[in-house]
Amino acid sequence: GTLWGGNLAVLTSLIGTPYMPPVQGGVLFVEDVNEQPFRIERMLYQLYLSGILGQQQALVLGDFSGGKLYDYDNGYDLQAMLEHMRSVIGIPIVTGLQFGHVPDMVTLPVGADAHLIADARGFRLTLSNYPFLG
Repeated sequence: GTLWGGNLAVLTSLIGTPYMPPVQGGVLFVEDVNEQPFRIERMLYQLYLSGILGQQQALVLGDFSGGKLYDYDNGYDLQAMLEHMRSVIGIPIVTGLQFGHVPDMVTLPVGADAHLIADARGFRLTLSNYPFLG
């Protein structure tokens, strides 16, 4: 599908506006910084309940650094949130791709044709048909 996405907070703020891209069958990538797991969950639920996640082939999560847990989180960490969301949204969720607010990151070409293969050992993301400077 078409590779698209960006910062999770910015993307969810576009829901219901004419600026939300109408991508169907895509591979959505998101990242954010300084967000607690319950806030990330809330934004993913917003994408899910608005029907956007159900139109995608997969969700690729980048780096979610800077979010620290507090006592009132009751140990609900990023891993627990991911397990819960995997049971809800009905599309594959892939983690571990280094993009976002990290020093060593990959650049993702928005609009590229994406082919994602994932299994228990990991995943492979192949991109094609995107403009580049040669």
